[in-house]
Amino acid sequence: MTEERITIVSCCNDAFVPHLTTLFVSILENTHTPTSRYSFYIIEDNIGIKNRQLLLQSMNSYNAKVTFLTIDNSNFAHVVESDRIPRTAYFRIVAPELFREMGVKKLLYLDCDMVAVTDIAQLWALDLSDYLLAAVEDAGFHHRLEKMSLPVHSALYFNSGFMLINVEAWLRKEITFRVLNFIENHPEKLRFHDQDALNAVLSGQWLQLHPSWNAQSYIMEGVKEHPLPEGEKEYEETRKQPKIIHYSGHVKPWHGEFDSPTLKDYEKYYNLTAFPPYKQFLVKAYDCPEMVRKKIE
Repeated sequence: MTEERITIVSCCNDAFVPHLTTLFVSILENTHTPTSRYSFYIIEDNIGIKNRQLLLQSMNSYNAKVTFLTIDNSNFAHVVESDRIPRTAYFRIVAPELFREMGVKKLLYLDCDMVAVTDIAQLWALDLSDYLLAAVEDAGFHHRLEKMSLPVHSALYFNSGFMLINVEAWLRKEITFRVLNFIENHPEKLRFHDQDALNAVLSGQWLQLHPSWNAQSYIMEGVKEHPLPEGEKEYEETRKQPKIIHYSGHVKPWHGEFDSPTLKDYEKYYNLTAFPPYKQFLVKAYDCPEMVRKKIE
């Protein structure tokens, strides 16, 4: 493994800062690589001063670099949003563009609702020369490419919450422009928003990883069975030994209704941050507007 910096990128608004901090802490707690090799970049959407300070305070002892980035929001003025997928989620599409002059060869994009339970530095040994990114198949099996009626050769569809991106290839092939163009011209096709657009443009150009690298809620809770025997075997392996847990369901660890055994992993790393005690934070989160709506529904 070279001494290339390990570059982690996430997109975050003010509400998700405690969860993003939990993710960052989990990465640093599990690494066997000097934490000084890690560079964390946050593409922010109006993060307040208090939460910014608490995040930086949480990271102080790890000697890792944290940088806040802002982008021109005008590209996302008319994108399709929902309670679960806000405008901020689309920012990942432009992430590689922000490193155009920085010599970064690859970056790992991660959603905020994740925790690492293994050393992610090993991902930097992956050879991405023939691919635009490495990712994990989406565990929902919604047949999105087929339903979008796209002329593709593979039905494989990845979950965009985890993307190990080949920055040089992405920039060379103008992927950001192509994805934004798809969003603008085909809004009616975007049920899963930016994820649909990314898959439409990148179909057949990504490396499929073991699902343990993006252990989505469908997998960890055993909600859906993989249609292939070998896939189901990998799901069983993932439940026994996940590498990155993705709390991708509607109910998250910071909601009172969350009762998965994986709560212990989130709580473990949250309690290492500078944010208020978990139980106190949970009480406030339980009454957030999103959960009130769910209780009414």
